[in-house]
Amino acid sequence: MQPTRSRVRSSRKPVAQRSRSTWPSSRRPPRSRSSTRISRQSTWTARAVAKTKRRVEHAGGAVGSIAIVGLEHDAGGALDERATSRLSGADTIIVATEDGAAAEAVRRLGVAVRTYADVGLPAEASPAMIVEAVLGLAEQGNVVLATVGYPFLRPGVVSGLLARAADGVDMYPASSPLQVLVLALDLDLTADVDIIDAKSLPGASFSRDTHLVVTGISNVLVARSVARKLREYYSPEHTVVTTGCLESGGFDLRMHTLGELEEVASACRDTAVFVAPSRIPTPGGFDELVRIIAVLRGPNGCPWDREQTHETLGKHMVEEAYEAVHAIEQGDLRELADELGDVLLQVVLHSQIGAEEEAFSIDDVIAGIIAKIRRRHPHIFGSVRADTAEEVLRNWDEIKRGEKAEAAPEGETPGVLAGITPTLPALMYAQKISRRAAGAGFEWEHIDGVWDKVAEEIAELKECEPGSPEAADEVGDVLFSVVNVARHLGIDSEDALRGTCLKFMRRFEDMESQAQRDGLDIREMDIDALEQFWLEAKRKERE
Repeated sequence: MQPTRSRVRSSRKPVAQRSRSTWPSSRRPPRSRSSTRISRQSTWTARAVAKTKRRVEHAGGAVGSIAIVGLEHDAGGALDERATSRLSGADTIIVATEDGAAAEAVRRLGVAVRTYADVGLPAEASPAMIVEAVLGLAEQGNVVLATVGYPFLRPGVVSGLLARAADGVDMYPASSPLQVLVLALDLDLTADVDIIDAKSLPGASFSRDTHLVVTGISNVLVARSVARKLREYYSPEHTVVTTGCLESGGFDLRMHTLGELEEVASACRDTAVFVAPSRIPTPGGFDELVRIIAVLRGPNGCPWDREQTHETLGKHMVEEAYEAVHAIEQGDLRELADELGDVLLQVVLHSQIGAEEEAFSIDDVIAGIIAKIRRRHPHIFGSVRADTAEEVLRNWDEIKRGEKAEAAPEGETPGVLAGITPTLPALMYAQKISRRAAGAGFEWEHIDGVWDKVAEEIAELKECEPGSPEAADEVGDVLFSVVNVARHLGIDSEDALRGTCLKFMRRFEDMESQAQRDGLDIREMDIDALEQFWLEAKRKERE
């Protein structure tokens, strides 16, 4: 029986464009979870003939024919009658290695094989090298390239032979779950289909706009990993089709939801799953953000994003946090939502870099903060009692000290001021230091002592030469003393100074408005006139 002839198209039309339906209209699976059993005997062969302009004329012309035979992963599997006949009649049978499954399967027929090494090919031969070797041997007789699995999954080999073999190539695929999906769904493997092995899927990047086939789902753990990865791209209700090898020797074909994939796929020893392109809008959840950042950092991602490191992104983290604070102070909730998104972007970017360096992932970040929140709120998640905010803060500081003690090298006790981040804004840094020192007992008994310290530091500053290092040092002492005053008064120094800056800006802008109203330029006015404008601005604020 001759294999069926079919033409290789020179203009490939993606599968996704062949039908507006999710499934090819001619092979649409039944809309139920009833199984369809397909016998191993329903093997498929196709002869792909390429009469192209790229035909290569060999010296004396090709003498023999070329075939590619796909064999079972299990060397004990049955061979198709036509594949057996072709192998038995071949002058040369090429396999990758002497001890591989392909070589063992062919030897059971009593036929000799030649390995890549026997025909002058390295173990990791490129597709172009394999094509040249096969074409050369075809000048001497009939050649069979025996390979495990589905022939069209040998990228470059099949297309290279089709383009250059004058008489085309005979294809004898092995019976497999992938072949069943190809037949049942009328898939065109030369078009818009992503075929990915299950073990490679967790680190793979693919588009939900294309047809996807995942092969090699061999047990419940692999099925669980595949289902988890696919849920990053599709909803649990997305329809998929699976087919797997049955103990009886046939195949089980089912249509169900992605949410049921783990249960269905783990029931067979070798399963493949087909996922149709998603027809739903792109989700906007957290998982989608994580996926997008992974794509941007991937091999075909954004050049700028791929170049970033933890160090280069540091300044952006600070900037985005400040912009979020500004939106809070302005009372602009719409702007706040936007700025919080920018802050979240920084978190996900750093987490993606951490995952690439195998240091930590976004899951580690989330798990860490959940554990920290629970640990630092024993009055909520434990048996500790704290009825006021002050008691909560005291507990919080105690817990943090305990955490730092655990993290310290053995035999060392962390200092009172250990762990305060020096890159904090200066006033915030001063507040934290002041609060820690006071908590350890280094504190004035009464606020009068703090006022006296401020006066002392100002007096010392007045005695310094302007612009000298001593003056800079004394200015710092004055500011630190004022921070202590603010702490005693229950005032946040950072908020107080920022409020004063904003107030100054409002009054100064009002001065500019007054000057423009009178046709004046404040840069050309004397201080007395400016003072009058300033007093007017203050009066307006108080009204």
